[in-house]
Amino acid sequence: MITFWIIAAVMLIAAILCAVVPLMQRESAAGAPRARALSVSLYRREMADADADLRTGALSPDHYASVRSDIEQRVLADTAGAPSPARKSTPGTATRAATCAVLIALFPSAACLLYLKLGEPAALKLNNPLDDSLGVSHDMSAMSVEMMVSRLAFRLRDHAPDSRDAAAWATLARSYTVLERPTDAAAAYAKAVALDPGDAPLRADFADAIASADDGRLAGRASEEIAAALAIDSADPKALALAASAAFDTRDYARAIGYWRRLLATLKADSPDAIRVQKNIDAAVGASAVTVDIRLADGAHVASDAAVIVTARTSDAAASASTNPMNSASAASAASAASAASAVIATGATVPPNTLLAERRLAAGELPTKIVLDDSLAINATDTLSAHQQVVVEARIVSASGANDLTGQGDAKGSENRHADVVIAASSP
Repeated sequence: MITFWIIAAVMLIAAILCAVVPLMQRESAAGAPRARALSVSLYRREMADADADLRTGALSPDHYASVRSDIEQRVLADTAGAPSPARKSTPGTATRAATCAVLIALFPSAACLLYLKLGEPAALKLNNPLDDSLGVSHDMSAMSVEMMVSRLAFRLRDHAPDSRDAAAWATLARSYTVLERPTDAAAAYAKAVALDPGDAPLRADFADAIASADDGRLAGRASEEIAAALAIDSADPKALALAASAAFDTRDYARAIGYWRRLLATLKADSPDAIRVQKNIDAAVGASAVTVDIRLADGAHVASDAAVIVTARTSDAAASASTNPMNSASAASAASAASAASAVIATGATVPPNTLLAERRLAAGELPTKIVLDDSLAINATDTLSAHQQVVVEARIVSASGANDLTGQGDAKGSENRHADVVIAASSP
C-alpha cells in the first residue's frame, strides 16, 4: 500500500509541474526589443522596395507617397501599441499565480475523486505482503472480525428468542467456527436448531460442531443430530458424509459404504468430491474383505485331481446369535463325495440366511494357502460382502474320483479386516 501511494504522489506532482511551470515562466527582458527590431527591419525593407520601384518607374510619385504614408502609419501604430515591460508584467504574474494555485488545489482533489469513483480502494487492504510480514494486517483483520462477531452475539442475546433469528444464530455459529471456537459454535448452533428444528443442513452443521468440540468424536449427541438430519432429508450431503464417517469409526464398514454410496449418488460424476468419496468406499471395501487361511487337517489326504471351492454366504439365525468362536467335533458321512469346513464371521447383523455372496476356486495342491474374498468376487453386484456385517466362509473339496471323505468345520470371529481360519478334515484314500 505504501508503494502505491508513493507512485501516485510522484505522478500527481509530475502532472502539476507540467501545468504550472509553463504558466509561471516570465517573458524574457530581451524579447520585446528583438521583436521591435524585427518589425523595424521589415518596414525598412518595404521602404527600400518602394524607393527602388519609384526609381525604376514602377511606382508613380503619388502612389509612392501613398505607400510611404501607409508604412509610416503602421510603424507609429506598432510603436504606440507596445506596452512597456514594467506595465505588463505585474498583472500577468498575478494572473498566472492565481491560475497555478487553482490547478495545485484542483489536481489532487480531482485525482482522489476519480480514484474513489473508478478505482478499488478496498483492494489496497488485500494481498499486502509488507503489512502481513509485520503481522499488522492479520491482527487488524482478526480484531475486526472479533468485534463484528461480538456485536452480533450481544444483539442476539439481548432480546427474546424469535424463530426469525435462526439464520442469524447460524451465521454466528459459522463465525465461531472460522475463529476456531468450536464450543461457542456448538452453543450457537444449538440456539439455531432450537428455533428451526426442521432444517436438515443446520442440524448436520450442528453435529459437525459438536464433533469438533469433542475431539472429532461423532458419538452421542452428534450421532443423534446426524440421525435427525437424515430423518428430515435422507439425501443431505453433509449428514450422509458424517453418518458414513461415524460408521467407519466404529468399524461398521457395511453401513459406512451404504452411506457413502448414497452420498455418491448426489454428487456430480468425476467431481473432486465424488473422487474422494469413491476412495473412501474403496478403503471401506478393503477393510471389510475377508482373509481366509485354508489348510488340511493333520493326516488328511485328498485326490490329486481335487478342487477347493471357497464360498461366503450370509449366516443363518444361529450363526447371527454367535459372537464368540465355537469349536465343534467333526462328524462323518461315508457316502459323501466332498469334504467341507466353514468359519463364521459374526458381527451381529440380521440378514437373509444362506445367501451365496462370493465364490472362489483353487486346486487342492495349493493348500495350505491364504486367500482374500472381497467384492470383486461377488456373485451379485448388488449384494456384496461389504454390504453384510456377518458372513459364513466355507471351503469344500470336490473330488472327481468320488472317494468317500469325512467332513469337518472350523469357527472364526469377525473383526476389522475380517479373518477366517478354515481347517478341512478329509479321510485317507
